[in-house]
Amino acid sequence: MNNHLGDSEILERYREVFQQFAKDGVIDMDKRLKFKFSYQVHRLEDVIPKLNGVVPPNRQSMYYVTLFKAGAARKWVGMFNFPIRDNTLVLIPQRVIHSTLYESLQCSGYVLNFNIDFFLNNAFPKILVAQKKVFKLSLKPYLAVSASQRKQLEPIFESILQENAAAQLGKNQMIAIKILELLILCDRLFTEVEEVGKENIYHPTVEKFNSLIEENFAKERAVNFYANALNVHPGHLNYLMKKHNGMNAKKTIDNRVVMEAQSLLATTSYSVKEIADRTGFSDANYFSSFFTRMEFITAFTADSATSRGIARQCVLSISVKSPDG
Repeated sequence: MNNHLGDSEILERYREVFQQFAKDGVIDMDKRLKFKFSYQVHRLEDVIPKLNGVVPPNRQSMYYVTLFKAGAARKWVGMFNFPIRDNTLVLIPQRVIHSTLYESLQCSGYVLNFNIDFFLNNAFPKILVAQKKVFKLSLKPYLAVSASQRKQLEPIFESILQENAAAQLGKNQMIAIKILELLILCDRLFTEVEEVGKENIYHPTVEKFNSLIEENFAKERAVNFYANALNVHPGHLNYLMKKHNGMNAKKTIDNRVVMEAQSLLATTSYSVKEIADRTGFSDANYFSSFFTRMEFITAFTADSATSRGIARQCVLSISVKSPDG
């Protein structure tokens, strides 16, 4: 059994941490989860009811691969906020903030997570995982797969589940091999979409831009700051972001600020002023003005329990809009 705990015990540890530390805003699972796991694999049918259909905003030094076979949810991965429907593949790089709100507990599929140490401990170089295209920060983290593609993915998840449940010689090495097989297949599926012209998969400047935002969004919201750091013209940065992420550089920066504020609003009792301070606004009125432009003012201008309660229920399904700039 992975790290001497059963599957249900692992899920119970997650449930306890999610409940106990929701006030953190974004839960740092590396800090809050006392028991460390090198990998986990579960059926979504077991996970979703255990968590009551809600995964609060959290981050962890684990890579995630999830295949939604059936069901509906709203998923938030980094700066991407998107609906989950049948046959959706989702990949999450390590330490990227993510959360999920399920529309129903009646979902099916698989969820796998693992850390780099799992591969190092089984004599696999970390480059086999770290350089996979599907774990780039700039990559849109989800893909609608066809029925035939799903049939390619399912047996790999099933093999990992079977190995995890058994106690055979070389179990961890076999699981590591199967995870690598899964990642290679995911890379192929995402690349295939790009090659037929349906998606723009990856660009190194976009990757660096996303990393810079994570480091600086609470201090710097000007496109020029990031363009100068990347040694590109602001217009070119806007072009790249629009092409690869579907939104310009300014909206990408603003969405990251909003994402942090949404998380704090949804999971803490902080006042508007406290949330403003934590997202880099010295003036709470300017903070409110910012969200007026983002068409998000309602939840932030009223501090009443009713308005905040409504905002907390809706926060994960809100689509942020802002003028291009």
